[in-house]
This record gives sequence, C-alpha cells and structure tokens, in this order.
Amino acid sequence: MISRKRLLITVLLALSVVLLGALAVTAQDEMSAEAEVDALIRALNIDEMPEGWTLPESIGHVTNYLVHEWYQNETKAEAATAEAYGIEFSINDANLDLQTSLAAVDDYVAQDVDALVFTAVDEVASSPAIRRVARDRAVVCEGSPVVGCHTLVAISDYSAGYGVGVWAGNYVLENFDGEARALDIGLPALTAGVARSNGFVDGLLSVVPDGEIVQRVDGGGSKDVAVQVSSDALTANPDINIIFGINDDSALGGLQSYIAAGLDTDKLLVVGFGCEGVACKNALQEGGPYKVSAAMFPEYQGLLLINAAVAVFNGAEPPPQIFAPSLPMTLDNLFDYYTQEEDGTYTAHLDAIADIELLIIEPPMEDE
Repeated sequence: MISRKRLLITVLLALSVVLLGALAVTAQDEMSAEAEVDALIRALNIDEMPEGWTLPESIGHVTNYLVHEWYQNETKAEAATAEAYGIEFSINDANLDLQTSLAAVDDYVAQDVDALVFTAVDEVASSPAIRRVARDRAVVCEGSPVVGCHTLVAISDYSAGYGVGVWAGNYVLENFDGEARALDIGLPALTAGVARSNGFVDGLLSVVPDGEIVQRVDGGGSKDVAVQVSSDALTANPDINIIFGINDDSALGGLQSYIAAGLDTDKLLVVGFGCEGVACKNALQEGGPYKVSAAMFPEYQGLLLINAAVAVFNGAEPPPQIFAPSLPMTLDNLFDYYTQEEDGTYTAHLDAIADIELLIIEPPMEDE
C-alpha cells in the first residue's frame, strides 16, 4: 500500500512538472507574440503594411480635455498619421465631463466608426461602455487604463516619475547641500497621476533618503487649481525648495505661486511632467528654476495610437500596454528631440524619439 501511494505521488508530481512546463511555454509563446505585435505597431507605415491587412475607414478619438496642449499636439499627430493612411479621423471632446464622454462613445458607435481611441475622464465609470464597444470594434486607450480596451498607449508613468526624481535628487546634492523639501502637486483621481507622484518621490528619496515630502496636494491637472493649492502649501511651508507637478500646468502653477509669494527662486527647483508644449520648452531655456520635465512626446504617441488602432482592427493582439518613450528633458538634451522654428513652435524629431531606450521600473509592492 505504501509503495502504491508513493507511486501515485510520484506520478502526480511528474504530471505537475509537465503541466507547469507546458504553461510556461504557453506564457512564453504569448509574450513572444505580443512582442512581435508591439514591434510591428512601432514600425508600421503605409508602404510596408502586413500582407492581408486592410485599413479602417474611420477612427474617432474621445478626448477628456482638448483645451490642454498635450491633447492638441497628440491629436494633431493622430490626424497627420491617419491622413497619411487615408483614414478619416475625428475628435469628440468630453471637457472633463463623464456623461459627455460616455455620450461621445455612443455617438461614435452610432456613426459606426471602425476604431475608437479613448481617453478617460473616469477610468472605472467608463469601463462598462468601453467593454461593450470593444466587442465588435477596435478600442485603444490613451494615457490611462480602462478595463475593456484592447491595449493602452502610454508611457510608464512610474518610471518617468522615478527618472525625474533621480535627476532632482542629484541636483539637490549639487546645489542645495543635499536638502530636499518637496511639494507634490498631484492628481489622485487618475492612476497615472498617482504613479507619477509615487515615482518621483521614490526616485528623489533613492538619491537623498533624508529628503522630505512636505506636502502633497491635488492640483486637478489644472494650472489655475495648482496656483491655488500650492499657494496655500507655500504659505504654510515657505522653506519648500522643490516643486513637482504631475503635468507641466501643475508645475508652472506651483512656480507662479512661489514667485507671487516673493520667495527666492534661486533656492527652488521645479520639476515638470509632459513637456508637451511651448511653455515647458521655453521655461527650460530661461535659466530659471524650471530645470527638468519628464518628456512624453505627444507627437510620437499620436503616431502609436493610430498604428495600434490599425493593428487591432486587423485582429492583431498587442500587449496590454504599448509603452511610449520618456526621459528627463533638460536644456542639455532639448534640441536632440526638437527644433525650434522661427514662429516659436517646436518640431519633433520622430526618429530620435523612437530610438529612446525604454527603461521600465516596476513600483514596489504595496506591502514593502
């Protein structure tokens, strides 16, 4: 009886090893297939379409806040890419209103667009509508994840935040005797905003572990709100010497409050996020406290969004996220990626942006 039990246990263990091996091979195959689709999306162009693929006739983008310069530049790139493919492209803006956003999704369904790009006002509340739409058409999320999208095109927000946090830490060591007293102007309503703030804090403290996050405020992603909440924070904590904003409007709003408070800008470092527009790039050239921003390159993300929509339309199965490149943008590397035109605008160097190495840093587990 004992030998039979031992035999049974041995057989079960052997079967378990075989099963685990098969699952590992399957997972590896799936990862390899996703990596191939990821590479295809990055390289896709009208002259080298995969055999058998067709182009969607129409793509619509439901944006959440088209007033923001990020979305203006990103959708401009989407429109240019779609035009090159001969695809009809349109925009429906929610202006930060959830019901308007969901109505815009329904409107595109009624128009029978072939593919939808979606930027959420509220990630959780948008999911039921997105899951429904994604049953019979391509849906690509932009910026932040929504359950139901076939893939997400976005930077690694935590990694980008960590990168500028490390940069800020080194700056503090060289210029502020290693003393860091930071104000975090965040956006806790969106997971992307939380990841950016957490990444920045972890990156900063990895260099200056005795640094202090003096206050974390909700700037709503808006310059006007950032001015108000940072003004209150600076009144209570005038010794703050680092202002971090989860987008450039937040960082610039914090800087405006600092100047209005009559504080010494020589004792301040401003760290932005996005560098999507003219204001950030001009600020980097002014030589003031705005020294670095986590560049997100909306011009390149717009291209990726259209390419991802085309791929999903043709049945490709991309990874859960198509990671867009990011790096700490400073005056030293600004013109590696942009040319400033005579009218003051900036033209992106797409090939240089595409060559940026993707450095993905995993955030620590919650229980660590």
